[in-house]
Amino acid sequence: MSNVICFDIGGTFIKYGVINQDGSLCFKDKTPTPKKDIQQILPMIIMEKLDALQREWSISAISISSCGLVDREAGIVLYSNNIPGYTGMNFKEALSPLTNLPIFVENDVKCGCMGEMWKGALQGKKDAVFLTLGTGIGGTILVNGKILNGSSNLAGELGHTVIVNNGRSCSCGRKGCFERYASTSALVQDYIREMRRRGFPVNSISGEEIVQLVYKQEPGALKVYLKFVHYLSQGLANIIHLLNPESIIIGGGIAEQNEQLIQDVNKEIEKEAMSMYLNNNIISSAVLGNQAGLFGACYNALVRLNVQVNSTT
Repeated sequence: MSNVICFDIGGTFIKYGVINQDGSLCFKDKTPTPKKDIQQILPMIIMEKLDALQREWSISAISISSCGLVDREAGIVLYSNNIPGYTGMNFKEALSPLTNLPIFVENDVKCGCMGEMWKGALQGKKDAVFLTLGTGIGGTILVNGKILNGSSNLAGELGHTVIVNNGRSCSCGRKGCFERYASTSALVQDYIREMRRRGFPVNSISGEEIVQLVYKQEPGALKVYLKFVHYLSQGLANIIHLLNPESIIIGGGIAEQNEQLIQDVNKEIEKEAMSMYLNNNIISSAVLGNQAGLFGACYNALVRLNVQVNSTT
């Protein structure tokens, strides 16, 4: 039985665990992400957790799910704006002198997609799209059962397709990007602006809390929510027309915890997309939650090691 130690590195926490080839989560925990000197401290954290867990399990590989743009072959984080000093992190260079185990690195959204393919909502899907709504919109494209990586392993940045001409400035340098209107952070920012306009200053609120206010028919929340659903559906319709997927799975807390949002988006999609492209409830929510990255990291390692994986839940 092959066991993989998996790390899911985010801006706030590093989730980690041991998963076997049957998809059993043998152990999981998390530790805070260092706020400085990340490239020096992170390899020490990984080795510390590896040393401790090897006392109980035989580990076959180290597999990392990382935020940011990732060169999966070289094991390098090409760009990340989530963690100070993280851009340029070379996992293979840092860890190879410390262990003989094979090391695998992949983007966190692609790992989330692989997790859902293996043990979640994408099981059995051949042509699909996986999106995560959060600070931005992460995307992964599935073609004939395989992730589309592109010539430089950077395919799938659907959040940086433009849906509003000359619209809001985006961190990528463009204006009017999909994620500037339909991410969870966009919903939060729009709500704060709307409430200030109404004379009710709000300093902090989550996307989930806004959706709860929508259920209560709070006027400000309802106004920005309807715009959010419209923009989200516009971007999704573009993806549907471009890729003709059998399904689009949406992850992130706001989608996974609010079935009403998925229902509202499916209704709006009927207005935005041509009917021949649609099937019943083409949009659905992810099911693995914040464990998707760990399962995907394990799956990535097992496949690249040519280990047989159990594909059923």
